[in-house]
Amino acid sequence: MFFLLWWMAIWVSHKGISERSVHIAISGSSALLPVIKEELPAWEIRHPEVRVSVTGGGSWAGLAAVSQRRADIGMSDIVPSETMARGMLGYPLGRLPVLFIGNQCTGVNKVSQPQLQQLLAGDIGNWRQVGGGDTSVIVVSRPLSSGARFMIERQILKGRSVSPRAIIQLSNGALYKTVRGTPGALGYVEWRPDLKGVVVMAVGSSRFDRTRGNLWPYYTEPTLYVRRDAPAIVKQLAADLSHSPAKAKFGIYPAQP
Repeated sequence: MFFLLWWMAIWVSHKGISERSVHIAISGSSALLPVIKEELPAWEIRHPEVRVSVTGGGSWAGLAAVSQRRADIGMSDIVPSETMARGMLGYPLGRLPVLFIGNQCTGVNKVSQPQLQQLLAGDIGNWRQVGGGDTSVIVVSRPLSSGARFMIERQILKGRSVSPRAIIQLSNGALYKTVRGTPGALGYVEWRPDLKGVVVMAVGSSRFDRTRGNLWPYYTEPTLYVRRDAPAIVKQLAADLSHSPAKAKFGIYPAQP
């Protein structure tokens, strides 16, 4: 009898360890890190058997990590390639506005879309060429793995690349801080609630209004991607995060205006 009780205690102990050893890795877009990290603590309390880790690296990196089974959930605002998509399921979050921000010393708060294209491509080198002060334009951009950059080069630059002289920052937050602290700087960020100390540019007749953010014409569509053969708990986490009430707090708007 004693041996039976001892064996059952060992079995229960190992079972408990096993149930609490589930690890889910999330990787990808740095713009989505705040909303994911906001929601995770409450989710982990409801699922004490699961441990979740989150890293950035950009949308392309997140998609590649899921495809290559180095991560379970990929945060991306880039649509995966047709080959990748066949093996994935997507859980859309909504629309995330991409804003164009300038250092406060530029003397400019509105540009036309052709002017914005020329500024980002490096064709305009001084702010006085668009009505601002006599200050050199310093473009600050995200790396090629960024979903925001993908949208900029497709929608604003029409297939061209950002200026080859651009300063490259690896995260949304780092780009914002660089623009804020660099005279003459111009960059783009996915909307965040703490955009202070910079000028948010109007583009043509469009001026960003956070109360009607889903009407802003420049945006990405962040989505959480999992493999089709992912465990049920991974799909559940992706679904729960995609419906998080924290999305609005971090500037993710419903897809339909």
